Amino acid sequence: MAVVYAAIGWVMVEVAATVLPPLNVPAWSLTLIIVLVALGFPFAVVMAWLFDLGPRGIERTGHDPVATKPTQLHVDVGQARRKHQASPRDETRRSIAVLAFVNMSGDHDNEYFSDGISEEILNLLVKLPQLQVASRTSSFFFKGKEIDIPMVAAKLDVGTVLEGSVRRSGNRVRITAQLIDVASDSTLWAETYDRELQDVFAIQDDIAQSIVDALKVTLSPKERRAIQYVATADVGAYDDYLRGRRYFYSWNRRDSMRAIEMYERAIDKDPKYAAAWAGLADAYAMRHRFMEPSPGHVANAMRASERALQLDPDSAEAHASRGLALYVSRQFDLAERQFETAMMLNPNLFEPYFLYGAICSSRGNFEKAAWLFLRASEVSPADYLPIVYLSQAYSEMGRKDDERKARQRAIGLIERALEANPGDARARYMGAANFATMGERDKAIEWANLALQSSDDEPMVCYNAACTFAQLDEHDRAMDLLERAAELGWGARAWMENDSDLASLRQSPRFQKLLARLG
Repeated sequence: MAVVYAAIGWVMVEVAATVLPPLNVPAWSLTLIIVLVALGFPFAVVMAWLFDLGPRGIERTGHDPVATKPTQLHVDVGQARRKHQASPRDETRRSIAVLAFVNMSGDHDNEYFSDGISEEILNLLVKLPQLQVASRTSSFFFKGKEIDIPMVAAKLDVGTVLEGSVRRSGNRVRITAQLIDVASDSTLWAETYDRELQDVFAIQDDIAQSIVDALKVTLSPKERRAIQYVATADVGAYDDYLRGRRYFYSWNRRDSMRAIEMYERAIDKDPKYAAAWAGLADAYAMRHRFMEPSPGHVANAMRASERALQLDPDSAEAHASRGLALYVSRQFDLAERQFETAMMLNPNLFEPYFLYGAICSSRGNFEKAAWLFLRASEVSPADYLPIVYLSQAYSEMGRKDDERKARQRAIGLIERALEANPGDARARYMGAANFATMGERDKAIEWANLALQSSDDEPMVCYNAACTFAQLDEHDRAMDLLERAAELGWGARAWMENDSDLASLRQSPRFQKLLARLG
């Protein structure tokens, strides 16, 4: 802008010097023009700094989060929360939910593949700041149900829905997809792909690009490259990665080892597969934290997350994985910076908000944790976990009315989750703890026992059932379960020490002895 202005100003002065003398205007007129051009220069530069000329005309220059160093993100959380509560939803962003694609292969074992295809498309779209994308947890809540598109859209607060199906047979794959505009109940775009399995990456990219075109979203060159990015060209590595992710989401000891095996197989086939390295780091970190505490698991998580970041430094997922690895290695300050970077790179990603909130709770910073859990629940409105942890943060802050409202909301989300999956032990024990806090003793005990009956050898189940009995002042039963959880592999000492559900046990010698044993 400075160069353009200087050029135009020079032309104006030259023209004035040529034209004005024959017109017999006063001699000071040329001086006035020179002065006015000079005075306008700083004004033009400042306006160019403040405003951009883009596809929507002249608009105020936005904050470029990627250019901001992570250390600049330590904002006043109370101010951030007030801003968050007062800010209306950005109506200029198109909103979309990517539902789990239906497995039409006739083989339940191929479920991981159809889930993976839809999740990969979701992950491509979530990179675009122009789109508000419902999280995987929210979108996949409706998996296996009769779909009523307007109802799904209303619950997920989106204006468009992508649904589809996958049929895999040998080395052939048939994928159908359609994008539905909820307001008009019309199909904005639809396509069927019948190709070789090795073309699956091109299919995913084409679907993402077709959605962008149908929604009339203007992309920058960098954003266009982001949705064309191919994580791996090896179909076998991709298949192992999808299997690993399916096992990882199971949240139990047996499947966590299977997840590690699948991620390692993917890496063996493609050592430069950054997403597989990030998945491996997460699997080791979560196994250390909740199932089998081991310095070896921490070292493996650190190594894998570092490799993921080396391979794809612009990946929000890689930064989140690095943050989790640093978290379990107790390098909390460094972990927070990684989560902040991930939040800047992709504000639509659930994990950085949720895991960063867990760190803040573990360190006793409940004000900041509450804001982060609120953001996590915005990104994934159907997920009950951030609301459960939000209620605990409110409890520690003494905000009893907010805690009660959060727990009521959490119970509603948990009951919805159990409607979809009655055998969900995690939903049972989370619900039990909330019922205990709300004074529904009988229901709390019933749900805690149901969770234990389904998975009494899982440390997370024992720990969370202990939280329920601690709130009901069944202290001996609670301690028995906490000790059982530690024997089975529970290793999150910092969380246990600050867990508001265990407040009645904190002065107990038995509890303090257990904390000391956990290191």
